[in-house]
Amino acid sequence: MKRAKVGLLLLLGGLLSGCGNLFEGGVTFGGPTVLVSRENFSFSRETDQNNNTVYTYSYTLTLYALPGSGAGSVVLLDSSDNAVDAPFIIPEACPPSSPNPCGPYSRDYQKRASTPLSPVQVVKYRIISANGQSKVVPLPAPIEIY
Repeated sequence: MKRAKVGLLLLLGGLLSGCGNLFEGGVTFGGPTVLVSRENFSFSRETDQNNNTVYTYSYTLTLYALPGSGAGSVVLLDSSDNAVDAPFIIPEACPPSSPNPCGPYSRDYQKRASTPLSPVQVVKYRIISANGQSKVVPLPAPIEIY
């Protein structure tokens, strides 16, 4: 009887530790929960040798995995659920005991154009856990990217 209780407690503990992400509307087992930010933004407008105007946008997208969240991928989405970039890979779980978010997981961007670019609003992200479960999570505030 004692063995059965210990086994049940270990099973429940394993399920709960694998859960990691509790969201309104359901549970996603083991997927990453992240903070997303656009950092180091700069914009310039220059004239090249041929007297053409060139607009340059530079920034870094940075994700931090929250303590207790799992490994998987994160796809940034606009308001129509369109992916705005290639998935970010979160290669390992962030321990629940971590005092700070894990990461950073960053990408640098530099985009050049002959006319000003309109920003794209990132308003949510899709997490895909290592076991294939998926969930869309809204961002607390939109992030503009180019």
